[in-house]
Amino acid sequence: MTENINTAVPLLDPSLFISDDVHEREVKLADGRKNTFFIREQDAGVLRGFFAGQASDDPDKQADSMARLIAKAICDPEGKPALSLVDAKRLKFAVQIALTQAISEVHSYQGKDSSPAAEAESGSDTSSR
Repeated sequence: MTENINTAVPLLDPSLFISDDVHEREVKLADGRKNTFFIREQDAGVLRGFFAGQASDDPDKQADSMARLIAKAICDPEGKPALSLVDAKRLKFAVQIALTQAISEVHSYQGKDSSPAAEAESGSDTSSR
């Protein structure tokens, strides 16, 4: 007797999950110089920790949350951490802002469909009156 083994159809598109890939980004710094950085995607808990720290009334927690995100996300081309938390805290504020923006771009949803915000900008859901 033979058994029918059905392979389960993936319920969710793989683009919905963080990737193990290392993302290369050219980041323009405040002085106009461009530097190449490598960024690893982080799980949702790391990002929630960053946003919670940014929303805190404690300025030390705000500063720490940005440095923690940078230290976790910035890596070498092989994906190994490139900055310690101590080094990330020592970065100039403008550099922290630029790196945080690049990290945010890497974490933007890059799925197959357009985002609701993009659809709204295109006017697809606006009245034609």
